[in-house]
Amino acid sequence: MTKSEILKQINELTSVLMSDNTDNEKITLERYINDTYIPFQRNSKTERNFRDILGKLKIITSYTFVKKAIFDITENDIVNFFNLLKKDRKITQATQNRYRSCLSHIFNTAIKDKLIKENPVKYIKKYKEESRNRALNEFEVNALLEACKKSKNKELYYIVLAALYTGMRYSNIVNMKKSNIQGNIYQLDGCETKSGKGQLICLHQDLLDELNKYMLEYDNGEYVFKTKEVKRSFKSALKQADIKYFRFHDLRRTFATTLLHNGTNIKVIQHMLGHSSIAMTERYLANDSKKELDASNKLCFINRSSNKA
Repeated sequence: MTKSEILKQINELTSVLMSDNTDNEKITLERYINDTYIPFQRNSKTERNFRDILGKLKIITSYTFVKKAIFDITENDIVNFFNLLKKDRKITQATQNRYRSCLSHIFNTAIKDKLIKENPVKYIKKYKEESRNRALNEFEVNALLEACKKSKNKELYYIVLAALYTGMRYSNIVNMKKSNIQGNIYQLDGCETKSGKGQLICLHQDLLDELNKYMLEYDNGEYVFKTKEVKRSFKSALKQADIKYFRFHDLRRTFATTLLHNGTNIKVIQHMLGHSSIAMTERYLANDSKKELDASNKLCFINRSSNKA
């Protein structure tokens, strides 16, 4: 759907909403989300960010308050929604903030479209979030990897190892494609990154050896891994390793912290994490890749002596 088509649809919805016709009641929050908000987000967001938003919208639209006319939704409806959400899904305060932000943006967009005059989310409490500084130490890394090896999920060890050695996000790891591995470099496509730009990931030789060994044993077609969901098995491995207050995403922080402690320049780490744009020219590509590969080779999570035994 093009931008002009979206604007036309918004105008049609607005004219219906502002008329005296009883069809006004049909302009529900659910209809606005599905017919206008989602198409607009699809055109304005990267594929990764759009998937994240779509996941939240799927959950939001599963609750009955979205069946109400958008101009009839009150602060009390939003409060009741969050009470049910916390009861059903046991979400954290940080997660509630994400849903609050998503809902607030929907209503602010509706205000800009002249469908409503006030945002019912604006008085809902936003929780203060404490910054997370959780990274595994060497002992915890070894304990976690040993627990992953014993997991019923045979891919868990390799997925966790990839996170420790590359700092890639969970979704990028479980969707790794064999064709994107070129020697010691993995190419992340633009649609897979938050910035919408491609990124080169350096693969430590230890990691590459382990992945090659895994791929020889298991053929998952074009993808390296078959599993797309390891949260349950990862949680079990954490429990077995006696590691508390840790999420899969914290493996990314462990990657960065380990590099920093080993003397890697913070700007190189920032580049490796994809927190800034990448200048993709052939001349600088070789130079930048060499710097990142040298930094990547400072990592060592595998006990070589135990592997030889």
